[in-house]
Amino acid sequence: MEKLGVKALKREGVGKEVVKKMRKMGFIPGIIYGKDINVLIKVPIPELKVLKEHHFSEGNLVEITLKDSEDKNDIIPTIIKDVQIHALTEKVLHIDFLKVSMEERIKVSIAVVLKGEARGLKEGGVLGQILWELEIEALPLDIPERIEIDISSLDVGHSIHVGDVNLGDKIKIIENPEETIVILTAKKEEAVEEVEEGPAPEEPAVIKMKKPDEEKS
Repeated sequence: MEKLGVKALKREGVGKEVVKKMRKMGFIPGIIYGKDINVLIKVPIPELKVLKEHHFSEGNLVEITLKDSEDKNDIIPTIIKDVQIHALTEKVLHIDFLKVSMEERIKVSIAVVLKGEARGLKEGGVLGQILWELEIEALPLDIPERIEIDISSLDVGHSIHVGDVNLGDKIKIIENPEETIVILTAKKEEAVEEVEEGPAPEEPAVIKMKKPDEEKS
């Protein structure tokens, strides 16, 4: 797990107007929660750059330097649990951080990345990825940023399942071992059906709408 550093401030007040004003001032609202903490925060927009570069992945330890109203700083180890993004502008609207302990195992969902070119593709096979994330359990510093799976030896008709993935003794995969991650299927031949030509369909009746000046007063 890679460590990322982010600065944030404690915030007060809730509601649409408060949040709207906050965003205009260059901050993104968020929260840090956990067993012993539940605090509202605001993150300066420039601080999001490093999180975006890592695709807001749960596989990164985010150390938040939190400043309160008395200018006291606390460094809180967290992971990102949820990010709300505007559907049209793709701007970040809100971030949830979960405080973690370096001595306690946690469950997170990590992206699956396929590596290499499947051997069966040269035979006309079609590659299909079924699972894009795997839920795992591990100590924070043992969590990988992504899970890489080599598919170079995959032939047509073969697949890779969760049970085929080995992440070592420190990481436990929570998913069903029988679940398929990726499969290489044979390309289906496109069947062209011949349709007998019948009589041409009658043209639909056209209804002419009156213009306002054509209507009777």
